[in-house]
Amino acid sequence: MVELSMVPSDLKNPVNVIKKTNPEATKNKDYYALTSAAIYGPNASGKSNIIKALFDFKTFVENSTDNKPNEFIEVFNPFKMSTESLKKPSFFSIDLLIENTLYTYSVEVFRNEVLKESLFSFPKGLKVKVFERNRQEITKGNGYEGIFESIKQRTNENQLFLGKAALENVEVAKDVYQNFRSIYVLPTDKLHSDRFNEVFSRIMFDDVDAWGGILNLSKSLVQKIDTQVVDLEEKDGRIKTFHLNNQMEKIEFNFEDESSGTQRFIAFVPLILNALIDGHVLVVDEFERSLHPEIAQYILGLFNDPEVNKNEAQFIFATHDTTLLSPENNLRRDQINLVEKNSKGETELYTVSDIKGIRGEGNFEKWYIEGRFGAVPNIARETFRHELIEFINS
Repeated sequence: MVELSMVPSDLKNPVNVIKKTNPEATKNKDYYALTSAAIYGPNASGKSNIIKALFDFKTFVENSTDNKPNEFIEVFNPFKMSTESLKKPSFFSIDLLIENTLYTYSVEVFRNEVLKESLFSFPKGLKVKVFERNRQEITKGNGYEGIFESIKQRTNENQLFLGKAALENVEVAKDVYQNFRSIYVLPTDKLHSDRFNEVFSRIMFDDVDAWGGILNLSKSLVQKIDTQVVDLEEKDGRIKTFHLNNQMEKIEFNFEDESSGTQRFIAFVPLILNALIDGHVLVVDEFERSLHPEIAQYILGLFNDPEVNKNEAQFIFATHDTTLLSPENNLRRDQINLVEKNSKGETELYTVSDIKGIRGEGNFEKWYIEGRFGAVPNIARETFRHELIEFINS
């Protein structure tokens, strides 16, 4: 099992840390979370799978109520390198802080059946059961019996009870459901596609009342990162960009004429700004692809800036860009997650703060490249070099 934690390991270091206090709690009243977290590792180490797993879990929560009886549950995806794992269920769990109260929601599925499902809250720092499921046996916490009884009868074996309860306006279930849905998760096949550029570049123009402020901020940021784009407009359902010619006149271009990096940045900007303004969680795979390192560093810095990130947004990303580890980016040891495969081919995740002998803050970029943290590709450089020389000489 792989666990990505946003809880800081060193509470004495307040840098890049969110603190939430529940004045009504009698125990564990303070909650802490990191503003951002990076995931590093070699190719095929499992970085993308971690983000894909969260995306699939979120999708299942959103859509399970549409499942027909006996329909296969897509989120069930066992580890294929182990014959034992093929017979085991897939397990997912997430902790959410909603209105200063912690909630833990967990699901276990196998093929076409939800084996276990549970929701617990910690309103005063003490664990309180909202509901717990063992196949089709669903038990409720105190005060929820009457509300859940009829919903229980209409929940199929491959549907989530949380989704059913949320759709029927059970307040606690709806709060968890909506907060989970508000997490933006962009795996590789979503973010790095022409469809993403097309859809998310238009999102600002579709509803000016909702996105007007973000549209103006997006235009401003696009202008300030030296893309040479001075304006954006929508014409007949298509995005147009504008550049200045040698007479300082605005010249119109099709969005597709821009470089892939400029397209990606224009499309990505609204999600960055919306997360910061509304305090959402943004999870992205290969976030730096097609972006200049300076731009990637600037985006990360916005989430780690306490004056900008006043609404306590979080940014989680998988990347190969080691410049983000440089000292000027001020990442903590517990913000740097590392993944690599063990001898069984299973993904293991750990943070720099878990590594013995690494104290304080240092040049994490240099140390990672040198291999001090592990989670780097093992390249048989000289072996293949000699093999290539022999082939060329032959």
